[in-house]
Amino acid sequence: MAKITEKIHELLEKREFVSIATVDRDGSPNSVPKFFFRVKGDLIYLIDYVIGKTVSNLRENPKVSVSFMDLDSLEAYRLNGTATLIEKGRLFDAFLKEWDRKLVELSANRVVEAVRTGKKRGTYELDMAKKFIVFKIKVESVVKIGRRGDIWEEGR
Repeated sequence: MAKITEKIHELLEKREFVSIATVDRDGSPNSVPKFFFRVKGDLIYLIDYVIGKTVSNLRENPKVSVSFMDLDSLEAYRLNGTATLIEKGRLFDAFLKEWDRKLVELSANRVVEAVRTGKKRGTYELDMAKKFIVFKIKVESVVKIGRRGDIWEEGR
């Protein structure tokens, strides 16, 4: 049974960023936003252009928790799984090309929004780092947190 339902897939596709939590060897948590890239089946792909604590934690312990909130329903989701780092190779090269296209699209959308609404932006996605790592996360469980604080594991 798929862990990522069609609803979760649709919610993820609307995101630019999600939060990812990792721990270091001493058990200290690290939770930071990462660029959401793609969802395919029970796999999600994130981009890390900082290449810092999250990457070093994943090299020691690949277990992760990815979270985001649906602001329409006020429900939150935590996707637990195992991450693989993609740093080179044919798949990485394909992501690099797609990443460039996505940055252009995001920047264009933000420019259009700024013209339409008058909202000024200090920077645009084209200013982002060209060096990055892809996190390929195999989602093993999905926890949903309801508006009233109720918590349950999806698919059970």
